[in-house]
Amino acid sequence: MAIGNPVEKKSFVLYADHKELWENLPDEQAGKLIKHIYRYLVGENPEPPDQMTKFLFYQIKATLERNIKNGRQ
Repeated sequence: MAIGNPVEKKSFVLYADHKELWENLPDEQAGKLIKHIYRYLVGENPEPPDQMTKFLFYQIKATLERNIKNGRQ
């Protein structure tokens, strides 16, 4: 999904119900995931660096897109 003009996005929401996911990731994997999220949100349309990041990102992507569509940036 194209998420529009990256200049328009000044922020995004991470929800507390994802806390368990983040807490259970090794720091290196959490870093890969958050960097991938930022790259996606600024319109870079990145390829995930590995299968784990790809799997985890798809769990968060729908929420990010829903928030963007509903104007919750």
